[in-house]
Amino acid sequence: MKEIVKKLIQIEKESSLEMGVYTFFALFLRENSANRWDIVVAAKWINADRSAAHTYLAKKVQEALEVTEIVKISHIAILDNDLFEVPEFLEDISVQHGASRIKDEEFSGQQIERGYVITVNSNQAA
Repeated sequence: MKEIVKKLIQIEKESSLEMGVYTFFALFLRENSANRWDIVVAAKWINADRSAAHTYLAKKVQEALEVTEIVKISHIAILDNDLFEVPEFLEDISVQHGASRIKDEEFSGQQIERGYVITVNSNQAA
């Protein structure tokens, strides 16, 4: 997963410069997800056109990851930035373009077995 995380950090950096900052960018492995990871994002610029943002991010992921890495990704989950609130377990995490590991946490009603928070920017939330 180290290589995938490194590549996602680069995607987050590049897309932040191209499109705007993220409120949240993470890679999560949900409990009972058959070892397939979710890319979870929230940003003001994404809310403007979620479909275009999804297409843009999917293209970035396809360009950056090898086929053997892409099959480990379940999907890209886009959160509504206007409704996003930084969960309590992330309040003490300060990370921009990095990777802070989490384990056994609940996020948006889902149990997260493991994860990497690449960016959390609470002052960008609604």
